[in-house]
Amino acid sequence: MQGKVETLEHPDVKIHIYTPPDEGFLVNTTIFELADRLIVVDGQIFQRFAREVGDLIEDLRKPIDRFVLTHNHPDHYSGFEHLTQRFPGVQLAALTSVRDYLVRTGQKVLDVRRGLFGEEIAKQLVVPDAVIVPGELVISGVRFLFQEFTDAEAEHTLTITLPDQGVALVSDLVGGTGDHLFTVQPHFDGWIAVLEKIRLDTARHGLKTLIVGHGASVGPDALPANIEYLKAAKAAYVSSAKADEFVAAVSASMPGRAPEAWLNFSSQMLYGHIAP
Repeated sequence: MQGKVETLEHPDVKIHIYTPPDEGFLVNTTIFELADRLIVVDGQIFQRFAREVGDLIEDLRKPIDRFVLTHNHPDHYSGFEHLTQRFPGVQLAALTSVRDYLVRTGQKVLDVRRGLFGEEIAKQLVVPDAVIVPGELVISGVRFLFQEFTDAEAEHTLTITLPDQGVALVSDLVGGTGDHLFTVQPHFDGWIAVLEKIRLDTARHGLKTLIVGHGASVGPDALPANIEYLKAAKAAYVSSAKADEFVAAVSASMPGRAPEAWLNFSSQMLYGHIAP
């Protein structure tokens, strides 16, 4: 296996977080292993890493309740082509807003990504066939809180909180303290407001672990650094007419952040050269 797996063990649930190597953008697929079933969240960008997720699922030897997509960016949904073919009959669930976006635009975005990355990108979009309604749900004795956030890293993002375990899957809304964030759209103020809401939620629920969209899990102490980054990125965007100017301005104001490739790729979307 090229990727690595981190496992968080709690009463009534194990949480397995698969992370591919750097070349796979460190996109996380999270598997909630309950007593009698699995819930698999997000599906990788490249098919070879989706296959490794499939191997991990098979090793757990439990049926998949459903696949879940947190938001409408192809680094999280491309791999569902492989996973839904490998595990036929398993529904793919998403927010209604995410499903609607994919119906309108998802295939076009995949086609652009195939032009950039080749056949490792899915050829055919998998449209979610089940809807997630925000709210609280008890599954196999474990409380799940599903929330929708808008106008942040993506137009609509699903978060999944396990209040009794002190864990929240926040996807691309949060990054590591030393990471560049994926500022693919100029939703800086909206995103900062979302992070302030998440900060309140972490205190309300006593959350200790935030499972992010890319790379290692973080604690609530990462939130101020994320807000600082977004303020710097907003200032860079206001003062920059072109993508390369934005990259230079962010690098100058946030010199310790990495990897540079994330910043460069994000800028191409922020300035409309390729679709998010």
